[in-house]
Amino acid sequence: MTVTALPPIHPDFPAEVLHLAGTVTAILRQIGVWEDRERNVGADLETSLSLADSAQELAAMLSLHVQAPYFGSLKVRVAGREQTLYVGKHAFRDLHGPHSVVSWESDVGSLFYSETLSWEANKGLKGTVRRRRQLDVSAKTLRGLTDLYDDEAGGDTGGREQVLLSRLSEASTTAMRDVVETLQPEQNAAMRAPAGRHTLIQGAAGSGKTTIGFHRLAWLMHPDRHEHRARADAMLVLMPNAVLARYAARVLPGLHLEGVTVTTPEVWATSFLGLEKMEVTDRTLQLLLTDADNERRKAAWRRAKALGDLRMLEVVRNHLGARLRANLGALTFRATVHVRGEDHTLFLSNEALHDLLDGVLRRAPLEGYRAAFRAALEEELLAPLHLPDAEGESAVRRTLAADLTRLSGKVFAGLLPVSEGRRIATDEAALRAAGGVLDERTIRVLLGDPLEAIPKPRRSFADVTELPLMLAVAALLDGVGRRMGRVLEPYDHIALDEAQDYSPLLYALLSRAARPGHLTALGDLNQGLHGYKGPATWAGVQAALGGEDRAGLMTLGRTYRSTRQITEVGAGIAATYNRAGGVVGVDRDGREVLRFTGAPLAAGIARAVQEMQGEGHRNVAVVTRRVLDAERLVPQLQQHDVDARPILNEQARYEGGVVILPVNLAKGLEFDGCIVAGADAAHYDPGTQFESRLLYVAASRGLHRLALVAEGELHPLLQNGTSREAGAEHPAGRTRSAGPERA
Repeated sequence: MTVTALPPIHPDFPAEVLHLAGTVTAILRQIGVWEDRERNVGADLETSLSLADSAQELAAMLSLHVQAPYFGSLKVRVAGREQTLYVGKHAFRDLHGPHSVVSWESDVGSLFYSETLSWEANKGLKGTVRRRRQLDVSAKTLRGLTDLYDDEAGGDTGGREQVLLSRLSEASTTAMRDVVETLQPEQNAAMRAPAGRHTLIQGAAGSGKTTIGFHRLAWLMHPDRHEHRARADAMLVLMPNAVLARYAARVLPGLHLEGVTVTTPEVWATSFLGLEKMEVTDRTLQLLLTDADNERRKAAWRRAKALGDLRMLEVVRNHLGARLRANLGALTFRATVHVRGEDHTLFLSNEALHDLLDGVLRRAPLEGYRAAFRAALEEELLAPLHLPDAEGESAVRRTLAADLTRLSGKVFAGLLPVSEGRRIATDEAALRAAGGVLDERTIRVLLGDPLEAIPKPRRSFADVTELPLMLAVAALLDGVGRRMGRVLEPYDHIALDEAQDYSPLLYALLSRAARPGHLTALGDLNQGLHGYKGPATWAGVQAALGGEDRAGLMTLGRTYRSTRQITEVGAGIAATYNRAGGVVGVDRDGREVLRFTGAPLAAGIARAVQEMQGEGHRNVAVVTRRVLDAERLVPQLQQHDVDARPILNEQARYEGGVVILPVNLAKGLEFDGCIVAGADAAHYDPGTQFESRLLYVAASRGLHRLALVAEGELHPLLQNGTSREAGAEHPAGRTRSAGPERA
């Protein structure tokens, strides 16, 4: 009989247990004080009620963290004195003892994640980190502790990687992970990129981009951000589809981000434009996914790219300027006002009106041409009156209001975002009138119609490739931002997930919708399934945001999602077109990649599902090339005793278990096991880079297990392993739990 020795108990474990008990007691004591309404009494009833309500809110917030008040500690030395700081998800100050907790979002909390060992403390004093310690706390109990760094033990202990691998080995959930406890140094640096400067974060599938984006929003809400501090209800997160938006939004409560708007670019844009009842289509994607004619696919790709080109903003400016000048025509302005007992006739000649309009057009003000033109008119009309006070000025403005509204109505008549956006995209005269902004090739691409074979909806619709142009018209005419009644305000911060799928034109418009420097974009050029909408390089995005000095680029060099075996498959695919650096995974070993060929597709998929479930994996995804493929497989899998819940559109909800979905809806999600259905050249054309991107996304969804299934030979990029027939079994009728040779 072999007896396995238990791991030695850390010498500080008993002391940490006592400290945890003291912290829990101190928190419960504070909650009791806040919940005692007799103590929260003010000078009058109203004040007392207000104090009591505030105390109740504080108590409710702190109560969420009683079970696990902290997850780490720092031993630091400042001015010759050592102290231990405990780091948690919520700050707590113990007024009667040593049981305070600093929040992870604070500047001091950052020291827990970084590799920095010294920093500038308060009053110019130098601080030094002596030890970093991870504490596994749940249900008010210390489960374990791991030293990440200890200068007395020689520095880095390797404990950070040990804790990370332990967390990564856990099963997937139906929501995005909260990684506050295990942020890696490079992730922490990206999350804490300087506030007030646009930030672009490039990272491979599984590098934690989306999660970092949400954690960055929580970091921006902390008081340490000062003038750049953001409010939850004034932040906007745009995600590629509604399935992913719902999946990701479930992490918000744990980060105290209730109130943040999480939606898709299309839903946000149509809502802003007042087009909620219009159907939104993506006819370019439909053609790319269904048309076998590569020349037509290339033409559709080029036209979509051209529609989102940054130069189109200048085309829209020129077009609107010409329309406004034409509408102004020979108009003049005349009105009579009563000031200080006398009537004054106010007159603006046609030349003066054109000068005012030209001044507004040159400025391209954030509030929009309409509001700026009216403000310029009022300023010009009021200047010669020399009004003595604000009351007199307000009276004159009220008198002029009706006449100014009539004039403005004539100047801006007929300019609607939908009609003008479409006119600009299809009118050769409008495209050429921009004075050489567009080259001849781009004009020819825009005037072509490669989508003529793709049917249009019978009711009114807006295509995703048209929306940026429509939004540009609206932004230049009336501004863009967060609607507060009839007023537009800039968002405190905007985060863009799958940022490689946003056009440079849309970037320029979204930067106008947020406070200066408050846009975070997280993406991976390797995963550009919607690359026809996106930039060719991050340099193009930086140009749209004002240049490198206004938009910094950071790169996440590791992927944390998958095992080494799965990461190697994804890296092999990405290497054929990769423009953003190699895919490097953590050294987490797992089972070999399964390869099933030589049998009907449904049989191979069923075999893979059964193997994964037999290994204990609950959340398994069958990823298909197209929606139609998924629809056909659902009843076929049922014949093999596999009930796969279909996710075929953005209205579907991911709730775990076995699901089947097309690759375009799988992007951003992760599963315990992933099965690539139809992993062959017939489904993913080896000669088309777009198809390789699709294959990369499909193969990079699994955390612990990956299966590649095809009826015939596997795709050329997936043939560096051994396949076995879907029906093959081992002696005694048992299926192997491990796969074939390494992928």
